[in-house]
Amino acid sequence: MSLKNAAQIDKNFSMPKTVQREGLTYYNAENFDVYGVKRIDGVYRRMPYDAALAVSEKVAMISTECAGGRVRFATDSPYISIFVKYRSVAKVPNYSHTATMGFDLYSGQRYIGCFVPNMDAVESMEGVIDLEEIAFRVYTLNFPVCSEINELYIGVKQGCKLEKASVYSIQKPIVFYGSSTTQGACASRPGNTYENIISRAFDCDYVNLGFWGNAKGEQAMAEYIAGLKMSAFIYDYDYNTNNAEHLQVTHEKMFQIIRERNPKLPIIILSAPRYYLNEEMEKRLSIIQKTYQNAVDSGDKHVRFIAGKTMLEEVKDTALADNIHPGDSGFIAMASHIGAALKEMIGDRDEN
Repeated sequence: MSLKNAAQIDKNFSMPKTVQREGLTYYNAENFDVYGVKRIDGVYRRMPYDAALAVSEKVAMISTECAGGRVRFATDSPYISIFVKYRSVAKVPNYSHTATMGFDLYSGQRYIGCFVPNMDAVESMEGVIDLEEIAFRVYTLNFPVCSEINELYIGVKQGCKLEKASVYSIQKPIVFYGSSTTQGACASRPGNTYENIISRAFDCDYVNLGFWGNAKGEQAMAEYIAGLKMSAFIYDYDYNTNNAEHLQVTHEKMFQIIRERNPKLPIIILSAPRYYLNEEMEKRLSIIQKTYQNAVDSGDKHVRFIAGKTMLEEVKDTALADNIHPGDSGFIAMASHIGAALKEMIGDRDEN
């Protein structure tokens, strides 16, 4: 059944080509507080181009994919619309269309709705969500996990209030580094990545440095992260290394580079979120555990380790969406375990 036929049968599958609402007025998202990405040379980026290129050409290319991007604003409009100009769109077989190209809208921890792009959207997307409760409140708009974005506009009813939102309770961001799982594969929509779940729970800023297929623990990346101002660092990249030997050379080295510059920074070390491990993955797990144990043995009191097997214990047979990446249940489980460790290490305030 094609999407066109589906829309003929069920109106909920239909997507408007052009939004029409009384008094609709658009404002550039740059008028508000944008987090996790920064618009540089006409495109939103997760890290500066030169810093990304120093790691690798592929990381430089992926760094313009907007995983972890958010814009926060406050309004009492009866509807919220967005207009997006894409630099490029990602359409990946094992990713949902809403995750790769869509935007999620939240108020606090409450899910308001998803701006779902048309299947044939390439250059732009326009959408609207009519609000059930009209009141002046803060909203967070989550960017898609893969697509590149040139411009983003927020639309509200003319005459309604539209202001910058209050800042996060934890202003120094948590930095996440890792593979495609870190970037957001395979959440059904952007708000369901484990980082976004944690961000809402802690009311904290964060930076997503997940680079699908290309997080290899490079020294240039470790040095870049070490220089960031952050409230915590969480990393998991063993999936992307060429082999266990590569992980052996890079994993503890990355930890030491970041720890040397940030002696009291809370660091959480993760292994790949898988419950059933083959022999190669068991080797990688032992290397990661060794990094953690060496840190503890040296007297480090600001480090924790969470095994992927532990995170997925309760959802082991429903956690993965495509045999490799977590789906929504997997991300919820990850957020629960990582969140518990963060609560112990940083509490609910920015104290670092």
